Amino acid sequence: MTSTSITRRQLLAATAASALGLGLTRPVRAAGGETPIKIALITSLSGPFAALGESMRAGLELLILESGGKMGGRRVTLLVEDDQGKPDEAVRKVRKLLSQDKVDILCGVISAAVALAIRDIVTDAKALTFISIAAANGLAREAASPYIFRPTKTSWMLGHTGALWTYDKIAKEGGLTLGSDYAAGREYVGDFMTTYRQQGGKLGQQLWTPLGTADFAPIVMNLAALSPAFVYAFFPGADAVRFLQQVRDFKLQDKIRVIGPGALFDQEDVLPAAGDAGMGGINTYHQSPGAPASAEFAALYQKVRNRLPGEASTSAYATGQVIRAGIEAVAGDIAQKDKLKERLLSAPVSTALGPMRFDSRNNQAILDIYVNEVRRGQDGKPFNTVVHTYPAIQDPGPKA
Repeated sequence: MTSTSITRRQLLAATAASALGLGLTRPVRAAGGETPIKIALITSLSGPFAALGESMRAGLELLILESGGKMGGRRVTLLVEDDQGKPDEAVRKVRKLLSQDKVDILCGVISAAVALAIRDIVTDAKALTFISIAAANGLAREAASPYIFRPTKTSWMLGHTGALWTYDKIAKEGGLTLGSDYAAGREYVGDFMTTYRQQGGKLGQQLWTPLGTADFAPIVMNLAALSPAFVYAFFPGADAVRFLQQVRDFKLQDKIRVIGPGALFDQEDVLPAAGDAGMGGINTYHQSPGAPASAEFAALYQKVRNRLPGEASTSAYATGQVIRAGIEAVAGDIAQKDKLKERLLSAPVSTALGPMRFDSRNNQAILDIYVNEVRRGQDGKPFNTVVHTYPAIQDPGPKA
């Protein structure tokens, strides 16, 4: 666990160094002996989601830096724990944060399995928790909790809009699906298939690969033989990079349309490594560096870290904005949980993902979903360019 001290002066220093969080490791001590608010970030700093975890930490740190290290007039201490992408490890860390560290607010979480594993623990403890990335539909439905807010998407919100766009703009038949064979992959692909078929579309094969696949050549050769009209695919992080590169290497990039949720073409954690292999890709995402709502944050993040933000950094920053709005509503008195929750449910919060409203049934964000096409940006590099917006997409909710 690390403890982060944050001041506006350090933001300027971090900007000058083009590195976020350098030297910010001593605990916050509030002036006059005031007890600081403890916010715990649970993320994956090792394991398959490590790159996303670092981006998540950077986004939240930037928000706290921008806030002068205060929320609701009180100093903030940020505690960071590595869940390693493992539910058992996350459960252990959350119990420690609540019982020993006495944190006030929990946030973060990349893995859907981790989010579901800690759900009952934080609910039983009545610990306010904000999920930044994990998209499991269940958290907006049967596993919704009055103490968990999710200022991010559900799997359905991306799979559903991806299917609408594919059916309307790409092809009404002749496509197939491909995904990492774990919970998130199954949800994204399943939601895409359901909506696509509801529109009247006809799909071919469903192909699956293990998370962490090192060589996609057999799969890509299969795609070459099948020659589908499109492939709806979900791969995270390094898997996405390897898949896109091998599609290019087998000279299929211009022959098969590839569409997926935004993680497949993430601006920060995929496109810089995939390079031109990402060109032409289509994705549906609640985040885009080209969206007007993201412009200010994207410019600041690029100045500080010398890269454009992707989902992990933007969603963590937006999570911080939501937490800050709630804390400000109770003037720093976070014991007033009901009043804090009332603020978040009663009016939108301005965030880097756009004005964010929460569904009172499940505390799930209602979000604009962007259709991004990877084109060349002003610097000639692959850039997620918004070509359409599905406004105010709301998960079906608890009865779905």
